[in-house]
Amino acid sequence: MTTPQENAAAARELVERVLNQGEIAYADKMLSESYVEKSPMPGGTADKAGAIAMFTMMREQTPDMHIDIEDVIASGNKVAMRSRINGTDTKGFMPGMPATNKTFKMGAIDVFTFGEDGMNTEHYGVYDIAGTMTQLGLMPGA
Repeated sequence: MTTPQENAAAARELVERVLNQGEIAYADKMLSESYVEKSPMPGGTADKAGAIAMFTMMREQTPDMHIDIEDVIASGNKVAMRSRINGTDTKGFMPGMPATNKTFKMGAIDVFTFGEDGMNTEHYGVYDIAGTMTQLGLMPGA
């Protein structure tokens, strides 16, 4: 069984290797076969394959993406992470949207669940999509 500190380190490593460095194959090693994505992308599936497809799309849509981890709280088998996703909208913020070539900073809260074997079994995320679209000029500000 893994400790909360080991789970926190695993969540950090997953973000660093998969999303910051683009090592998508690492997700295949860290996500359990029964993985459940509670926040799938539109049109995506809520399983391991869907999560890997989402990571791939994120890296393709924003090649210079970098996530700054601001807070990590671990308790039991759960890890909560507050972060800021930084990048340049060079290919359209979401599929079907025009590229703006503007930079953005998107706030994010993610909750990871880990199994006794240290594998990531579940993820739930909340992202400031509206704030990001406003930064990019894709919707009016308040």
